[in-house]
Amino acid sequence: MKKLTLAGAIAMILFTAAAWAQNNAQAERITDGPAVKQTTDTSAEIAWSTDAPGSSVVRYGTNPNQLSQTAEKPWGGKQERNGDYNHTVWVQNLTPNTTYYFVVATGQGQGTGSAVQSQVQQFQTGAGR
Repeated sequence: MKKLTLAGAIAMILFTAAAWAQNNAQAERITDGPAVKQTTDTSAEIAWSTDAPGSSVVRYGTNPNQLSQTAEKPWGGKQERNGDYNHTVWVQNLTPNTTYYFVVATGQGQGTGSAVQSQVQQFQTGAGR
């Protein structure tokens, strides 16, 4: 009977600790950016950093209220020495000499179960040839 009681107590402690950790995980944050690193006439490189690894998604379009196109990179992000995770996504097949609006989003941050999204920003593609 003692073994059963001890096993029950250990299970309860583990369950309580797991629930506490899940409820007290801090939400993922963007720690740097987003920044448009470079543009061409048909593409743009967008980068940002978060405090947890997660998905790397850029939603974009030519209307700031309708960001219906998506560019993404596999889940993760490269961890830097300061503990932040860098995300870089290339947005391609763009129209030359056009203003695009975008937001970056990182979801399912490891250990946080949360997501984060930036404010709407913009960039201009090159004039083309």
